[in-house]
Amino acid sequence: IRRCTGEMVEKSKSGLGFYIKGTRLFWNDLMFCLSLVGRAIGGYTLKPREVRTLRRTIKDLITFIPFIIILIIPLSPIGHVMVFGAIQRFFPDFFPSCFSEQRQNLLQLYETTEFSAVTIDESFKEKFVRVFSAFLFFWSSLFTRLYAKIGGTARKEIKTSTDLDTETDQ
Repeated sequence: IRRCTGEMVEKSKSGLGFYIKGTRLFWNDLMFCLSLVGRAIGGYTLKPREVRTLRRTIKDLITFIPFIIILIIPLSPIGHVMVFGAIQRFFPDFFPSCFSEQRQNLLQLYETTEFSAVTIDESFKEKFVRVFSAFLFFWSSLFTRLYAKIGGTARKEIKTSTDLDTETDQ
């Protein structure tokens, strides 16, 4: 009994995690599509990939409401499996794409890759060199701008004084 209960708890946790991740993915899709619509209204021409994303998200939005209603209806676990199995067999595009294993696996691969790209092993010496280089770059760019500003005003003063000299000569 304890083993069966443990398995049921684990499956419930993984199922709940799947739906939470799908909802988060759906929310991110909606926000991205709103930004695409805003850019399109502003005069930006959407690329074919962006148009496909927009269409997919609109389809997901349309199918999300009935999907949630069926999910919330109090059926037995076997009833949910049978209903979702029948829907998936006869209407394969009924499920929002963010609740498909393919999209969630891609998200997981992306998150894993993103995390591994961020964690870089550096020694103390490498970190010091990187920070020192940034420090030198900051100060050199600051002095360059200051010199340009001072040199620009000095050139303006020289130019205006030479213009005045040529006007008085005439």
